[in-house]
Amino acid sequence: MKHPKILTLALAAGLVAGVAGCTPASTETEPGSAPSVAPTTAGPTAPAPSSSGGNESSHSQGQATEDPAKVELAKQAATIMTTWDPTKDFNRTAAELRARPLMTPERAKEVIAPERPATGVEWLTAAEKKATSKPTVKLMTEHHEQNTIAVTATWQWVTKDGESWAGEGKQTFFFSFTDNEPYKIRDYVSSVR
Repeated sequence: MKHPKILTLALAAGLVAGVAGCTPASTETEPGSAPSVAPTTAGPTAPAPSSSGGNESSHSQGQATEDPAKVELAKQAATIMTTWDPTKDFNRTAAELRARPLMTPERAKEVIAPERPATGVEWLTAAEKKATSKPTVKLMTEHHEQNTIAVTATWQWVTKDGESWAGEGKQTFFFSFTDNEPYKIRDYVSSVR
């Protein structure tokens, strides 16, 4: 298997998305829909990571052992991927398309926008008021997968005249990177709560 930990995260994110009632990003027509799990290149099954001993001490302080350049890249990508302008963006995937320069060419090719426009109360209200999302991203220090970095994004919708209101969801991204600098995103999955 090429990326068993990413697959495990993808399966977990899919389970979270299913339990939360989220729809795949390719069906952005449901009311209140938000971006959900991104496609991955991983295979169909992988063993779950061991929770016993071993590597816990190196991750007991969250992401303390992670490369700061990878952490910054993860935050930058999550910010781009959750910055939307519904008056210009056909759907939420437009933001992921803007983040492709941060990805490997192989992963960038996998970001494909659905043919249908985004809908849902949050998106349509933002479009009507000509609002843009302004995300706040935060490193998930409780995430303990050694080769991935988890970032959570929440957002406010802000109009040009200063009106703002909270976005309806929270999106969590799990990123893996190339091994050498300059780093690129090798793979990612996301889930919406």
